[in-house]
Amino acid sequence: MKDIKRWIFVVVSALFFLTMGACGLFVETIPEGKIPSPTPNDHFVKIGDVRFHYVEYPGGGENVFLLHGFASSTYTWEKVAPALNNQGYHVWALDMKGFGWSDKPKGGDYNPVTLMEEVNKWMDLMGLEHVVFVGNSLGGSIAVLMALEHPEKVGRMVLVDAAAYPGSKPLMIRMAHLPLSTTFLKLTFGRWMIKWNMRQVFFHKEWITKKQIDAYYDRLCTKNALDAQASLARTLDFDVFADVVKRIPELNVKTLILWGQEDKWIPLENGYRFRKEISNSTLVVIPECGHIPQEEHPEVVSKVLLDFIGGRPIKDTPGPLNL
Repeated sequence: MKDIKRWIFVVVSALFFLTMGACGLFVETIPEGKIPSPTPNDHFVKIGDVRFHYVEYPGGGENVFLLHGFASSTYTWEKVAPALNNQGYHVWALDMKGFGWSDKPKGGDYNPVTLMEEVNKWMDLMGLEHVVFVGNSLGGSIAVLMALEHPEKVGRMVLVDAAAYPGSKPLMIRMAHLPLSTTFLKLTFGRWMIKWNMRQVFFHKEWITKKQIDAYYDRLCTKNALDAQASLARTLDFDVFADVVKRIPELNVKTLILWGQEDKWIPLENGYRFRKEISNSTLVVIPECGHIPQEEHPEVVSKVLLDFIGGRPIKDTPGPLNL
């Protein structure tokens, strides 16, 4: 009943914005392979028929690889990557297929396992092994899969509000399973939708900026972006990952778990479970923080990451004894 009411609210809101003209009918598509304001850190590489976008901050130190979550991109790390690079680390971030400035083939396979294998191919091309693999949300589930299937790629792992365990899915992902959801998304898409979604993943909603909204909006204006998000959302059924979840206790890679205490998308109990099941792990809970700590509290995330990479002590937050 609650979901039905929310769905009605979204429909009514969408109709309102349709009448205001601020909707997907009037969105100008950004061509594939084009970045409106590229920087020297932006690069493209083609793997098969797909053009992948990545950013690279060269450095003489250890390789640190940052991977975004659902409906996100390399942008999510823009305040963390320079802080790591300033300490000498070689920092990389990738837009997975279907995200950011990477290609989004219509009808493509957006299954998380396929995405993981594509990330693995990209890492092979870049010559990356034994990296510090940092993944947020969906990127965290890719990190877990990579550590299980290609352990040579992951020297150390950082899970930031990572997806893995079965549970209630965010409303926007549940909506993708509704009839005509992709058509509805295309008709109603606008900055209002980005702002609405950002308010779900931020604790401090007043901290959301126009620059953030524009960054997400521009990337979702690329060719086939909305089709790709809807396709991926339909594949995000973590109930079918039961076999993977059973293997999480096999992981012995040194792991840092970062979690926003007020995460409404993937609640903190998942962080506690990771802490319990990965023996060589440390959990840090960030107060007054939602699902994307790297954007809401980038200074905190950068500091903890630097301590972890540098081998400095980090205060652990063990889970409840009855977990």
